[in-house]
Amino acid sequence: MNKILSLLLLTVAILTTSFAQIQKGKFEITGKLSGFADSTLIYLDDLTTSSPIHIDSTLVINNQFHFIGSNKEEVVRVILRTYNFSDYKYFWLENSAITFTAEKGKFREAVIIGSNTQNMQNQLDAAIKIKGKEKEQSIAFIRNNPNSIISANILSVYASTWGKDTSTILYRNLSKKIKTTSYGKNIFEFITLNKNIKIGDKYIDFTEPNIEGENVSLSDFNGKITLLEFWGSWCGPCREGNPELVKIYNEFKNRGFDILGVASDDKKEAWTEAVRKDNLTWQNVSDLKGDKNKAALIYGVSYYPANFLIDRSGVIIAKDLRGDALRNKLNEILK
Repeated sequence: MNKILSLLLLTVAILTTSFAQIQKGKFEITGKLSGFADSTLIYLDDLTTSSPIHIDSTLVINNQFHFIGSNKEEVVRVILRTYNFSDYKYFWLENSAITFTAEKGKFREAVIIGSNTQNMQNQLDAAIKIKGKEKEQSIAFIRNNPNSIISANILSVYASTWGKDTSTILYRNLSKKIKTTSYGKNIFEFITLNKNIKIGDKYIDFTEPNIEGENVSLSDFNGKITLLEFWGSWCGPCREGNPELVKIYNEFKNRGFDILGVASDDKKEAWTEAVRKDNLTWQNVSDLKGDKNKAALIYGVSYYPANFLIDRSGVIIAKDLRGDALRNKLNEILK
């Protein structure tokens, strides 16, 4: 009997070890939902890059769904959503067993168990909701948690808003491991490229492809009064302001005025369709890196639309002029 028992225990141990090896480095999401019809599709997308990457999809059956997979990195920012985004939840996905419990129409209130990183995010979100002062609390979190992917994510999002000096100090405090993440690399790129450009400074040159794939440089506009216009096909205020900008361009284009548009898009089809639909006949360029557009990083753009007016000698003489303010300035300098 002892031999048989020993053999059984050994078999169980081997099976348990094998199962653990299979599960190591994988995630398993068990979803518990209410209010959804059977066969409703649920999607899981990776948000590591500027454009979401589809990971997987599955069906809701008997108010449950199930995902199994693996992350390339230890922790990944994801969105779990319905087809039309009527319900969605951002959260941190670890290679672990995770439960996701929610009601239809209330995904953003979902209870997520099994992700330590998400627990930290929940604590930060709750503190900001109760105390306010989001910037101060976020900066304090980054300083106190240099080895957290959340710190790198926050700084990656707000680097251009907080500015190069603050971002550099916070970046230096991050651990070596976190600096090697995609968020850490984004922060480093911003710090490296950003030039803290102000009114009175000489413009900084850059080169990006236009819709036809031809490289266009800001220096190509030397000798003209040039509006460097940062926009995006996705930006409502940008699109709403384009008709007036078209009018101003047509009024002054024969008097030495030109525009170079820089689109912070990541999908060429959306960008080119917006250029066509809005009748933007001036040069438009984009490296299709979304809000990580190289020119936008150089000029520290943190909101859209944004623009810089450059005189014939290459000096920036104004920022964020729109409508009559831009028209009046052009009338003043193009007499």
